[in-house]
Amino acid sequence: MSTERVMLWLLAGITIASFATWFIQDSVFDAAVTFSILSCLVAIIWGASYYESTMQLSGLKTGGILNIITFVAVTAGLTYWCIYFYDFPLVGSILGSIGTNAYIWWTFSTLEPGTQSV
Repeated sequence: MSTERVMLWLLAGITIASFATWFIQDSVFDAAVTFSILSCLVAIIWGASYYESTMQLSGLKTGGILNIITFVAVTAGLTYWCIYFYDFPLVGSILGSIGTNAYIWWTFSTLEPGTQSV
């Protein structure tokens, strides 16, 4: 079975589990949280399983380990800042910091030229 087909089946399972959560607990918020958490878990597992494709598609191969360490350090600093100054909850701060930092990092990496053209 191709990887695309596996991902479609996993996404269908996540959607069914989210709808089941909605009907059983009668809460749309719980269904949305279930969908988000399961989607992130599947993305992390898929990314780890297909490491080379993940590195190629994400563009992390050009930056190396220093890029990853800097990303983690900036995310940790932003998380601390959100908790200390704005009294955000821990999990919300971590997820918000990762999302914000990932968006900024991705935007910067798409604007930065990969190779010099002569």
